[in-house]
Amino acid sequence: MLLWLPGIFVPKEVIRPVMNIQYSNILEAKGKVLVAVYASEADFLNEKKAFLREVFPVDKTGTLNVRLNIEKEGRYAIAAFHDLNGNNKLDTNMLGVPTEPYAFSNNARPKLRAPNWAEASFDWKPGGSVVSLKLEKW
Repeated sequence: MLLWLPGIFVPKEVIRPVMNIQYSNILEAKGKVLVAVYASEADFLNEKKAFLREVFPVDKTGTLNVRLNIEKEGRYAIAAFHDLNGNNKLDTNMLGVPTEPYAFSNNARPKLRAPNWAEASFDWKPGGSVVSLKLEKW
């Protein structure tokens, strides 16, 4: 005979939706990848207004797979860079050109400027496909 007593069953673990991101072309096994996710055109590339910011250590070359807890379906854009020297900023040369590998969603890479929202944004929903970004130097 089975007996059911209220309160003794543990509920299943709540599964949160995640955005899976794969960063490729990691050439040095050191430093960390800093990621900023933006949820609006008005906030895009304003670091202080990022929807979500995360830091992931890099301990091998090749690819880095990360999971971000994003529960809401919507339009997003991602900016990331591989901080090779651990100073928490994207290093640039005297002309302002990045000297560390960086990436934007949709692999948007205009040469003489940062991408705009239309070039970097994408629609995402929970359970969606992996977002792939290639880290490259200028």
